[in-house]
Amino acid sequence: MNSRNIVVIVIGLLLMVASVERLSAQQKLKIMSYNIHHGADANEQDQLEEMAAFIKESGADIVGLQEVDSMCRRSGKVDQPLILAQKTGMHYTYTRHFAYDGGSYGLALLSKFPIALTVNERLPVSTGATTSFLIADIELPTHRTLSIGVVHLDYRAESGRLQQAEIIDRIIKKARHPFILTGDMNAEPQHETLAVLSRQLISTQGQHAFTYPTAPPKKKIDYIMVDKRLKAAVIETKVPPVLFSDHLPIISTITIVQ
Repeated sequence: MNSRNIVVIVIGLLLMVASVERLSAQQKLKIMSYNIHHGADANEQDQLEEMAAFIKESGADIVGLQEVDSMCRRSGKVDQPLILAQKTGMHYTYTRHFAYDGGSYGLALLSKFPIALTVNERLPVSTGATTSFLIADIELPTHRTLSIGVVHLDYRAESGRLQQAEIIDRIIKKARHPFILTGDMNAEPQHETLAVLSRQLISTQGQHAFTYPTAPPKKKIDYIMVDKRLKAAVIETKVPPVLFSDHLPIISTITIVQ
């Protein structure tokens, strides 16, 4: 074998290694956002077990949950985020909006990846109180850290949602890590609230991904949004027609290239 052939082989091996490294740096993520209506369907029948089974079967890697009860009388004094984590085998974190009905009411995140940090940011509402904006850092197998946000925007008025969206936009703009935002925005795609959130983020679902009410759904108010700083491609979206809540869940599968 002459030296020229050796050089060609070495270059080929280097290109193969580079190709493998590029593939290994890719991360496929299945993300769900689900307003679980305190674990009950539209008729107020308990569906927490069914929700847990659905989430597990979906294969979702990250699940942002809104309207979550923890130890509230109305939901049987059950710690819903803990139960969902146990039933799905996922890591979890929870932040409260406020004390409610003997327990608390808030947001939760389920993750197949370890959760390194949770922050309970506060968003003002028109009543003068505040609600939670859950932010959690997770580390992917590719050793990249993402910040996952879970939010439930003010249902009362667009002015309140706009104020909250402006705060979220400022938080994301200053964030150390790229963001994925999940939530019930109580706003349709044409509303100004979504224009504000879209400064830093891209919605992964189409305009007709209707989620509310469940039967039949007529509005798109639930979203999964991805940071423009991420090199991400949306490869699949779903709105599963399950009636465990008064909202339908949404699922987006994306590929992130480091």
